[in-house]
Order: sequence, then C-alpha cells, then structure tokens
Amino acid sequence: ETPVTTMYQQGANFTCTGVASPQVVPNQTCFEIYGFDVLIDTDLKPWLLEVNVFPSFSSSSPLDKRIKTTLIADVLTMVGFFPFNHELVERMTQEEHVRRLQGRNPKTTSVSRSHTVQSVSSAALGDLGEAEWRLIQDSYEEHMRRGKLERIYPRQALLGHYDRFFTALRYANLVLARWLQAGEDRCFLPEARKDVPHWLPQQVSFDAC
Repeated sequence: ETPVTTMYQQGANFTCTGVASPQVVPNQTCFEIYGFDVLIDTDLKPWLLEVNVFPSFSSSSPLDKRIKTTLIADVLTMVGFFPFNHELVERMTQEEHVRRLQGRNPKTTSVSRSHTVQSVSSAALGDLGEAEWRLIQDSYEEHMRRGKLERIYPRQALLGHYDRFFTALRYANLVLARWLQAGEDRCFLPEARKDVPHWLPQQVSFDAC
C-alpha cells in the first residue's frame, strides 16, 4: 500500500536527528555478504578462485557453524537496526496525508551538502555541515559495532590507495577521508569537543562491541 511503500522508501528505521525536531530519515541498513573461495598451494600462497554473491550458510562441521554464526551475528550488529516505532510511522503517515490534501509539498528530510568535491578535502572538521556529520557519525558508530569484522576501506593508513579504482571521486569517501586525516575517533573525545559542532551528540561509550 502507499503508506507502506512510502515508509519503505524513506527507510524502515526511524530515529531523531538534527537539532530542530524529530525526523524520519533513511538509515544505511542495506548490506551484502560475499563468499570468497581461496585455494592455498604448497607454498602457502593464497589463490582467489571465485567470489560468490550468495554464499552458503549451511554448516558441515561444528567449527563451520561457529564461524558462520559469529559472522551473521557481527554483520547484523554492525548494520544497527533500530526498533520499529509504530506510533512514529502512523503520525508521519497522517501528517503526509494532510499535506497532500492541503496541496503542500511532501516533507523532506534530506540535508544539503556544506561543501563540494573540490573544497571538502581541505575543510576543517568544524566547518562540515549536518549532512557530513551524519555520515561521519553513522560510519563511526558502525565501526564501533564491528565485532570481529575488520574495515578494509576507508582506513587512515590507506588514504588514496584505492582512488584509482573509482571512475570519479565520491563525496562521501572524501568526507570520511578528511575525518580520518583529522584524527578519526579522537575528535569525539571530551577534550576535542571544541573542534566539532556543539550540536553533535556527546559520546557516552568508547568501548567497541
């Protein structure tokens, strides 16, 4: 139905963001798991055989079951689903219905970029806008929920290393690269609060899970 489709397009997860009022915003909860088949030769050199987009999660041994169970648990934890808020969905659906009856434009939750591809690489963290800090905060919180997973890209030690694989520079990658250059998670420490916007939520836990 239309309300369900609309909410699905906006994102099935709802949270309060920004400094003004609660908003319904899409959350980055789309993900894929790839299966890499690797052959180890007599010299212990690994050879990549193939990459499966639909890897099997069936278990052939207790060890296999433990590995795959841990993988699934870590992936779902890292994705970070929010509890579904039925009251918020119903309220936003009613508000959207009223706006349509009144001929008003649908309420938008998008936030404009504060920089361009050319300027963001040299911008100070304090000069980044809400859209950029949403991205940084989501990426950082995702990394804090990584479990036994390891982030390959982007990483501070490999900034610029994979640029040649992109046909064009991506704004989100440049924002995260600027954040990594400026110290990554250190900007969330209490003594570094002066370098970030005052409206950014204060971090309450620094322990990864």
